[in-house]
Amino acid sequence: MNNRCITCNKPVNRNKAYMSIKLDGETYFVCCPLCQAEFEKNAQKYISQQGNKRTKHS
Repeated sequence: MNNRCITCNKPVNRNKAYMSIKLDGETYFVCCPLCQAEFEKNAQKYISQQGNKRTKHS
């Protein structure tokens, strides 16, 4: 389990994450509504990039 936002790779406290998403036995964290919307647009893109460096937003 990665304690980073699946979309922007920002560190996320899993107890305070905006939301968590469970897919295929994995839990992904989202830090904010913007990242949630981005993830929902193309979830497979972000899941396949898990572990790669992503651009952070402010």
